Amino acid sequence: MKRLGYTILFILVIHFKTEAQISLPNLQANQYVSSSFGNALNFDGTSTYGLGKAYLRDSLTDFTLEFWVQNTGTDGANDIIYSSALNNALKIAKSSTQLKLMATDLGGPSTWQTACTLELNKWVHIALIRNGTSMKLYKNAALAQTYTLSTSTSILPSFFFLGSNIMGAGDNGNFTIDELRIWKFAVPTSPTNYIQKYMYSSINPNATTDQNPSTKLVLYYKFDQGIPGQNNTNELGLFNSATSN
Repeated sequence: MKRLGYTILFILVIHFKTEAQISLPNLQANQYVSSSFGNALNFDGTSTYGLGKAYLRDSLTDFTLEFWVQNTGTDGANDIIYSSALNNALKIAKSSTQLKLMATDLGGPSTWQTACTLELNKWVHIALIRNGTSMKLYKNAALAQTYTLSTSTSILPSFFFLGSNIMGAGDNGNFTIDELRIWKFAVPTSPTNYIQKYMYSSINPNATTDQNPSTKLVLYYKFDQGIPGQNNTNELGLFNSATSN
């Protein structure tokens, strides 16, 4: 894919209804690339990162976290894709060939576990569904791993890192991400697999059918804002298309 220059400034702007933005002053030059959905956000594996936040009224206990990811290069054993910012509830990472997971404060694995393979330069859809004491990871809508949690009441923090577990250099992942969605319930996979049904399309955040994103979708990063190929110095952050719930 052709990489397109893009500069992002993350600032904290809180909204309680719609169109929330995310946080932190960050003047690094992240890269946007083309994808089937428009643009996607690339992390270079050296120092790029982002800080996100789901805006919701209730705590995230049962949830679904899904995204498209492309393994774009060499990494260490556990370089970060997604990491809870306030504790060790959930960390999703990658090596050069594998997707890794740790879920200490959710009551899950407290050491890095290999979740599935992550082929080089190939787009893969990942969905992590937590329902009570069960947490399942799906690769391309097919079940890849099942984890048993020690509690059904542990909380996924609303703040999270992308591309690092700190604000800068530190376990930086080398990958491209697109269509990041967080739902505040366990998206059904039976009898209809709604992950499979909607993984290849954008979602209308105001829709009331099927998964009812108007009340259940709390974060939706399409990574499409700004003008590709230019420095967007007035862009304030990653745009959350979901309605806060």
